[in-house]
Amino acid sequence: MYSNLQIAHYYIVAVTALIAAGLAVLFTLKYSNIRKRKLAEQVSAKYEDWFTYLLANLDGDGKLHPPPEPPSAAESGVLLDRLLFWIDRLKGKQQAKLISLCEEMGFVDRQLARIESPFEWVRLDAAYRLGGMRAHRGVPAMLKLLEAVKPGPLSFIVARAIAKSAARPGELREMALKLLAGKPDSYELAADILQESELDYAPMLAEFLASEDEGKILLALAAMKQRTIEGSADRLYELTVFKRKEVRLQAAKLLTQPGSDVSPERLEALLFHRDGEVRAMAAEALGRVDASGTVAALRVALNDEEWHVRYHSAKSLARQGEAGLAALRLAAAEGEDGPAAEAARAVLHERFGGDPSAGEEAEKGSESAKRFAASAAFFERKTELANEN
Repeated sequence: MYSNLQIAHYYIVAVTALIAAGLAVLFTLKYSNIRKRKLAEQVSAKYEDWFTYLLANLDGDGKLHPPPEPPSAAESGVLLDRLLFWIDRLKGKQQAKLISLCEEMGFVDRQLARIESPFEWVRLDAAYRLGGMRAHRGVPAMLKLLEAVKPGPLSFIVARAIAKSAARPGELREMALKLLAGKPDSYELAADILQESELDYAPMLAEFLASEDEGKILLALAAMKQRTIEGSADRLYELTVFKRKEVRLQAAKLLTQPGSDVSPERLEALLFHRDGEVRAMAAEALGRVDASGTVAALRVALNDEEWHVRYHSAKSLARQGEAGLAALRLAAAEGEDGPAAEAARAVLHERFGGDPSAGEEAEKGSESAKRFAASAAFFERKTELANEN
């Protein structure tokens, strides 16, 4: 009995200590935030005229000058935060003048010293600020830090800072390869990080696209959603038969998107691809091609085993003028409840409703057509969301 009471006593003491420690941490954080806020207010008031001077002279030809009174270490942090805020929102000459000002005021040198700190959080903060100042001098140290930091969210902070600061495409390439080596599935985020750079990295993407390495290829395909590579259609078509399905789908998505220079013949070939998703994308893309020669291929695709391929084939036929509509009406008239007839009737019903000029075939099997149309609407919405992502 005595031992149980003793254990309970120790437990209460331990819980009380944990609560006290938690309250102490919360109080410290709150006190720190209050101090930072007060310091920011004081610095804003003290340097208000200097901030006004900077904004008034951003468009001028002369360089920007530091404040007459050198700021303290604490004040420098607040001033740098304000300058980083402006640098991120300005471009061209205005941004360049602020970056030069940061260099002149010693902010870059201070962060270069901090990035060698034994504490990781200090090194990460220094990398973030160096990236904000587009400090090319900090790229070697940031690449070294990227290799040392654990793959994940922290490495992305460093990688984004490198992308902002890199002055040579080789530095971007090294950063991208380090990201892929540490976290191979990060190609989407790596592609997003590359957009932070003002360098032309299209040659690097072309190199990655031409390789046989899955990570490089996926990174190039992800980046090509925002930046096209001239003359890549042949390689994209080759990648539609790549061993990894994700590569095949991403390549087909780029080939079949609006504005792609893929030929109608290749779209017709993709209409009989082994992946149903690719066939559906090809069927939809053929609806944007003004070529009566595609009618025959789309008519065959109406018998596809995948219902969304049949649906998009029917919709594309409806866009191919009288020849397409004739093929669609013929398919609607064939069979009672066959898959091709069901798809054709659904699209005819969507297009013409109860208009008798669409032909009697448009009204046959209207109930099944409505059910199919409802499913098709769901698929269309799902496809739109997938494309947005």
